[in-house]
Amino acid sequence: MRLIIVESPTKAKTISKFLGRDFDVESSYGHMRDLPKGELGVDIEHDFEPRYVIPKKAQKNVTQLKKIAQKAEKVILATDEDREGEAIAWHLTQALGLKNSKLSVERIVFHEITESAIEEALKNPRQIDMDLVNAQQARRVLDRLVGYKLSPFLWKKLRRGLSAGRVQSVALRLVAEREEEIKKFKPQDYWTVHAILENEKKNEWPAEMSKINEEIIPKPGLTEKIKVDEILRELKQSDWRIESIEKKGREQNPRPPFTTSTLQQSAWQKLKFSSKKTMIIAQQLYETGRITYMRTDSLNIAEGALKKASEYLEKNLGKKYSLPSPRRYKTKSKGAQEAHEAVRPTNPDNSPEIIKKGLTPEQHKLYQLIWQRFIATQMPNAIFDDTAIETKASHDKNNYTFQTKGSVLKFDGFLKIYESKFSENILPPVSKNDSVSAKEIKEEKHQTQPPARYNDASLVKTLEKEGIGRPSTYTQIISTLTARNYVERDGSKRFIPTEMGNMVNEILVKHFPKIVDIKFTAKLENELDEIAEGKKEYVPLIRNFYEPFERNLLEKYETVEKKDLTEETDEICEVCGKPMIIKYGRFGRFMACSGFPECKNTKPLPPKDLGVKCPLCEEGSVVERKTKRGKLFYGCSKWPKCKFATWQKPTKPTSMQKIKNNQHELGGI
Repeated sequence: MRLIIVESPTKAKTISKFLGRDFDVESSYGHMRDLPKGELGVDIEHDFEPRYVIPKKAQKNVTQLKKIAQKAEKVILATDEDREGEAIAWHLTQALGLKNSKLSVERIVFHEITESAIEEALKNPRQIDMDLVNAQQARRVLDRLVGYKLSPFLWKKLRRGLSAGRVQSVALRLVAEREEEIKKFKPQDYWTVHAILENEKKNEWPAEMSKINEEIIPKPGLTEKIKVDEILRELKQSDWRIESIEKKGREQNPRPPFTTSTLQQSAWQKLKFSSKKTMIIAQQLYETGRITYMRTDSLNIAEGALKKASEYLEKNLGKKYSLPSPRRYKTKSKGAQEAHEAVRPTNPDNSPEIIKKGLTPEQHKLYQLIWQRFIATQMPNAIFDDTAIETKASHDKNNYTFQTKGSVLKFDGFLKIYESKFSENILPPVSKNDSVSAKEIKEEKHQTQPPARYNDASLVKTLEKEGIGRPSTYTQIISTLTARNYVERDGSKRFIPTEMGNMVNEILVKHFPKIVDIKFTAKLENELDEIAEGKKEYVPLIRNFYEPFERNLLEKYETVEKKDLTEETDEICEVCGKPMIIKYGRFGRFMACSGFPECKNTKPLPPKDLGVKCPLCEEGSVVERKTKRGKLFYGCSKWPKCKFATWQKPTKPTSMQKIKNNQHELGGI
């Protein structure tokens, strides 16, 4: 009997279907060894040697796997193909005593859980890649050193129970600095000028002013209202004529297949799945053999998959929707593991409709997104006919150019499978030098907008762009920030730093600038990649990081004063009569008795009043509230008498009127 060990019972069940009675497939249920909880677990004096322990919850399974392994003629470690999976395989050899046993031990890897992939992997076993293991160990040790050394500093200087993380703290800085940009942003008014043009045949089309005396209007637009009024007066006295007509074909390429990052971004944009939810569902699809491994930064596609995609397209859509030769993509991301594949369906013939019955609704939605994206990569470009018309309005003093763009879809190509935002705009037939008239001329007032808060998609995109974290860590970074209550989501599910998040970020940026420096963290990530490639040793890397970090930490313990987070109030404790004070807890500010610990009376702070009258009852005012899950919304101070509630922050009378008009849509809170 040959024993195959994987991480999860679902993966074990799927693999078991492809193998005969000679195989026993068991699960390790994730890591069987880890650094101990509640202590550093790293021997700093002896080359940062990690001290691993078997957690209590894993001990029973370790004992059981040892017994099964003793009866096996061979043990095959089939954990995931990334650094984490390689480390789990190595830990299994240690925990099960396989290293010094007489048992034959093999390591196999595969990108997908299919019969052919498992058979191929079994034919090509290899040894455990210690470079990958060391890269994972280096990351784990670095994160433990930062977490266990820096967190107590935050306890002493801010509040007990806080924690810091090497990569998460950089992500927190991104969110906090974006919020600061938004607060400091000063909106600027600007105007654009539009016209409805008409020819002799009474055909109409819209146009927007783009040039003044052949000079392109700078972005965002015209910023002086007096100038706009002058332009409008001149336009009403101008002669209008078609200046130029440009027609050309345009091809739109399909997007590359998904990597971990782009999958998370698209799942947010199209399905509103959070990063965490996306990866949980993708894991389920992978372990049941539906898709290839979902933690990847490679755009490679196996030749067999390319061939099957082409065959599917020819059979189901016809030759015009398939390519004469496969389309391949080149991975651009730094440090990408080229041996991996992009995220794709394991079998292109399994369209979302065919396998819908075997999936949950959410699994089906994500599978459909992955399948459509992959199939689209092997389809022809979409072809458009674009038309650009420039119309000149001539006045005695100035000339004004108006532009109109039209687009007609000539061949849908990959758009037949993968939806993309586009709209056809058919323009009437006109000729150069045709005389036209302006049926309507008007200006539109706008305001410049601050940068948007990060959401799951934009934060993951920025982390990848800056080289912070890797495919396997994006979800954990976001989950950690929300779990620590350093960030929360607004009504649009975008990230806002909490008060405590801002305080933690402020103290880290001021006193530990290297730890939260984007370039320094990205450099460290690249060095971890070099360990995985066998180009660097991990002990010198950790030492070069830790020694200056420790010196700075010891100095800051002495020089940084503790921040007093309590605030006095005029309120009196109804239990003991002493003054109430405002304190900070894990979930933000709250009121507590100053007589603690003798008096343990606490209560929540009154909700923040926005100073805007409730649009529903017109008696109360709008205040900030939170759902049971901590999501911010806005409601009436007269609740429960008045049921007004909205996700949108009401600020101006005009926005309040819109909210009132759409009150029937404001449910689900």
